[in-house]
Amino acid sequence: MSILKNCYKALPEGGKLIVCEPVVPETTDTSTRMRALLGHDIFCMANYRTQGRARCEEEFRQLGLTTGFSGFRALYLDPFLAVLEYLK
Repeated sequence: MSILKNCYKALPEGGKLIVCEPVVPETTDTSTRMRALLGHDIFCMANYRTQGRARCEEEFRQLGLTTGFSGFRALYLDPFLAVLEYLK
C-alpha cells in the first residue's frame, strides 16, 4: 500500500495511475482461469518471496479509495490480466 500512497502523492491533481495486475473473481471455482490465476500467485510467492496476494476487483477499488484516489476502472485484457486505472 505504501507504493500506492507514494504514487498518489507524486501525481498532479487529475492525474492517472495505470496498473496491470491479475484480478481474481469474487468467488473461487474450479475453472481453468481460476486455477491459472492462483497457480501464478503461488509461483510468484514461492520464487520471489513476495508478501503480496491475489485480489479481486473490489479489493483493488478499496485500496485506491483508502489511499485517496477518487476514481477507479478495470479493463480486462484477457481472462488473466486487467488494466487498473486510478484517478486522482
